[in-house]
Order: sequence, then structure tokens, then C-alpha cells
Amino acid sequence: MREIAGVERSKGSGVEGALIVEELRRLEEDLNRSLKERGEVVRAVVLALLSGEHLYLVGPPGTGKSLVVRLAAERFSGLSYYERLLHMESDRDALSSSPLSPIGIAEGSLVFLDEVLRAPRSLLLTLLGFMNERVWHDPAPTPAALLSLFAASNAHPSQGDNLEAFFDRFALRCLVEPVRRFESFVDLLESSPFGGRKEPKAAFSPEDFRRLHRHVATAVPIGSGVYEALWELRYRLGREGISLSDRRWKLVLKILRAVAFYEGAGEVSVGHLSGLLPVLWTYPPEIRTIRRILAGMVP
Repeated sequence: MREIAGVERSKGSGVEGALIVEELRRLEEDLNRSLKERGEVVRAVVLALLSGEHLYLVGPPGTGKSLVVRLAAERFSGLSYYERLLHMESDRDALSSSPLSPIGIAEGSLVFLDEVLRAPRSLLLTLLGFMNERVWHDPAPTPAALLSLFAASNAHPSQGDNLEAFFDRFALRCLVEPVRRFESFVDLLESSPFGGRKEPKAAFSPEDFRRLHRHVATAVPIGSGVYEALWELRYRLGREGISLSDRRWKLVLKILRAVAFYEGAGEVSVGHLSGLLPVLWTYPPEIRTIRRILAGMVP
């Protein structure tokens, strides 16, 4: 087993944490081998699982948004999985059960809400406490098993939708587009996910993941020049009209720690800023600008 910097020496994470990271690396390798041109999406899923944060996937129908979440969830037999397809008549009672899952949303360690923007705005806003505090009101408050929530949509919320508070709860966002290269297109036509192979499942408990989340969020040191680089990044984004809330900058630092930890570094360095794209953009047209800014800052 390759040593993960800081994990085996930390009482807060333990050997299970190192094993989870190794399993996440195998998962990323397997998904990238089977799902062509999905490297950024797969890495975002891995970072969500590693940090205990939420991920929003947006893209046209048929681009594999649901598939990548299901394949990742299937890998961890110790985590309960809840999935629900939302629509304009969805309500809180509907979320307490699902024809796609044997459990209710409060019992799901990994929760996937498909076609999330088809749901009424009022329902989405009631999910804020569930995503933040991990509490489900049905109607009395009940502690939720939630580790990470994944949402998918064919559209992106506009400013007129008044869903800023809901969308801001997703630390990670990813644009999923159709494959572009000829080789990927041929592979798409000829292959099925994992070629029909059944990957071995990992039986880590929710508490194993929670210990790892706490470790990643607090125990990865910030290296020299990182805070200054983030201040410069904030300035450069602002010059392009891209503004992040103070709360979101705290999420930036959390994901930055997760990136460094996953890559086996002993501390966060300026070079790890290259992994911040999924946490920086709010609207898809910003993605190209942010890529350019990050490329100009990372050595």
C-alpha cells in the first residue's frame, strides 16, 4: 500500500483513511479507462467523496452524468445509496421514499437527485438544511446519514431562478459535454462500462469516511505562498467580473486541501491551484476564463 502523506500517522484518520484514498485512486483509474473524456468529471466525483462536499453536474441528456455517479456509488458497499428523479410535482413526501431506492433520503449516505432543476424552487430551498446541517425534517428534525449529495441537470440555473443559495451549497460543479475525439466516439459505440466486469466493492463505513473528511479539512498544512496566491487569484477573477462569496473562499481552501491530500503531498502548494476549476465557476461561460487564469498562475 502506497503511503498517503499524513494519513497513517494521524489518529484522526487511521489506516482506513489510507485505504479509502487508495480505493478512490483505483476508482478514478477504472472510470477513466471506461468513460472517455470524463477525466474532470471523475476527479470532481472523487473530490466530493474525499471531502464530504456536494457536486452539481450539468450537461446535455445522454452524456453520462447519472452513469458516473452510479458507478462510483456502486463501488462502496458500506455506504447506502439513495436516488430520485425529480419533476415539477416533487415534494418533501416524495423524497422520503423513492422507486429507485429501498431507503428514504434521510438514510442515504450518498444521495443522487437527477433532473434537479425540474423540481419546484420551494422544494430545492428546503434542501439547504439537509445539505448543510445533515438534518432531514419529516416533519420533525431527524439526523441524516448524508456524506455527499450529487445533483444532475440538463440546464443551468439562471440569475432569474433565485436559486443562488441552493446552488452555492455545491462546493463542486462540473460541465459534462459530449465526446469530441474520434477515438472516444468509436469507443463509445463499441464498449459498455467496465466491459461487463464487476469491480470488487469496498466495505468502508460512513464513519470511516467522516473521519477522513475531518482530517482532510483540518490536518493538511498550507505551504508557503499559498495564501498570497489565493489573494492574487481573487484579484484576477475580480478583474474578469467573477466574484466569489467569503463562504465560497473557505470552500476553495477546503477543496485545495483535498486536492493536495489526494495527490499525496505533505502540504498544499501553489501548484495545487490547478485543481480548483470545479469550485471557482458559477456560470459555464466563466470556465474558459478561469482556465486561462489558473494556467497563468501555476508554475
